[in-house]
Amino acid sequence: MKFLVQVRSLVAGLTGALGKLAIVLMMLHIGADLVLRLLLGSAPEGMPETVARVYMVACVFLPMALVQHQGRQIEVTYFVESMPGWLAAIANIFSNLVTGATAALLAWLCWGVAIEATQLGERVDLLNSSIPVWPTRWAMFAGFVALFLVALMDCLVGLAAAASPANGNE
Repeated sequence: MKFLVQVRSLVAGLTGALGKLAIVLMMLHIGADLVLRLLLGSAPEGMPETVARVYMVACVFLPMALVQHQGRQIEVTYFVESMPGWLAAIANIFSNLVTGATAALLAWLCWGVAIEATQLGERVDLLNSSIPVWPTRWAMFAGFVALFLVALMDCLVGLAAAASPANGNE
């Protein structure tokens, strides 16, 4: 079980770090755009498109596994908090199963889109150039796969904890 906890932390930490990197790069890009506009009166085209199509996608989808791992997702716990311990554990396991199944479905759907976007070399056309956006399709896929893995490992850890003799009946 210790190995699962370590893998869960690694997967969540890696995708979370990539999401944080996307935020830092976005801030640097926006800052550079602002400085160029102030100093030169204009900046290279494509900043809004790059922020919306590259950075925002990466900083939303990549850290999903970290949010799950840290238990910071939005949840309604009113009823679960009033349940006996064993029933709350079952509800938590079920919740992780639903999260994992949803993430697996979305990863599967993103896989086909990512393959197609890569083959087409998906780009956003600007006035004088274009920016590649196909890599963000893979960021979405990676985020959902990581979320699936973390939710699956949460289920296994929850099952092991529920089955342990130390759990007792509450």
